Amino acid sequence: MQVAVAAGEVSGDQILASILRTLSQQVDVTPAGIAGPELVGAGVYPLFPMERLSVMGVMEVLPRLPELLSIRRQMVHYLECARPCALITCDAPDFNLPLQGRAKALGIPAIHVVSPSVWAWRANRIPKIAKQLDALLCLFPFEPALYEGTGLKTCFIGHPLAQRIDFNPNPEASRQTLQISPTGRYLAILPGSRQGEVKRLLPLFLAAFDILVQRDPDLIGLIPAATPALQRVIQKQVGDRPIHVLAGNAHTVMAAADAVLLASGTAALEAILTGRPTVAAYRVHPWTYRLIRSKLTTSCVTLPNVMAETPLIPELLQDAATPEAIADATWSALEHGATPEFLDHAGAIHKRLAGPVAKRAADFIQACV
Repeated sequence: MQVAVAAGEVSGDQILASILRTLSQQVDVTPAGIAGPELVGAGVYPLFPMERLSVMGVMEVLPRLPELLSIRRQMVHYLECARPCALITCDAPDFNLPLQGRAKALGIPAIHVVSPSVWAWRANRIPKIAKQLDALLCLFPFEPALYEGTGLKTCFIGHPLAQRIDFNPNPEASRQTLQISPTGRYLAILPGSRQGEVKRLLPLFLAAFDILVQRDPDLIGLIPAATPALQRVIQKQVGDRPIHVLAGNAHTVMAAADAVLLASGTAALEAILTGRPTVAAYRVHPWTYRLIRSKLTTSCVTLPNVMAETPLIPELLQDAATPEAIADATWSALEHGATPEFLDHAGAIHKRLAGPVAKRAADFIQACV
């Protein structure tokens, strides 16, 4: 079975790779498309590297728009010539959903993994999404109901992170894996997986870290870098601060830490599934934020808070994300640690999302093809 795939970021690369590996155990699969290292490792022939899609925000996309449109045109040409049995995409909805619409028009089953955040903003997209897709695999239990009445096939599969992550592990084992001291106070700092995010957020996070070190000179930072290129960029900015810049191992870094400071996104869910007190902070281009803010339909934007239906973790967005505010919120997380109430909410989220995610997805995809 020949399939086309497209992933737009690190998490999508990991999710699709897991699904493809399971699907390959059930049927003979020949995949090609837009792939990161995980998909390539799962046997995908990379027509384009995933990194060329890794950009967020409205204003941030504009300089890259000609390249992105060119890639999409070439992917459409590939679909027209190869006529795969399905197009399976994950994340990057602004790029992937129009591509899926073209696939559907060609009679190629259009299957997307990870619902766009219609629960948070731009709910008016739902009818259009339903027209662009044949099937949607949802990671969260509240999402299929959002598409009821549209005719779109949906399936809640759970989240692969909950399957891979043990809840609230002892930090000593992770510290041993990272070859750092088993004692001491550690703060995991995750400024994002894209260069644009890192360049925008890392100086902010480092300024907050400098304030925290004034309060606790023994505090040590841990920053996992998604790629070797990012590791070099991060290390240059970190300088001589007491921070270890590590190659990957984001989950191990979180598990080793006493608290986590991160950019809002999938990492926030990962930190909660790990059972670590977390602070989320994020900034985008001012015009991007104005556009997003005008279309928000929820008071919370991080998934842990949406699932817990309570402000489980502090969210510091845009102008509220100052070094002082971030430092204060993070200091509170470090001082209070994982309280029983926090662990109850986080544990409930882990339980709801766990299960045989890849098998559910592979079975559903087979039924759609």
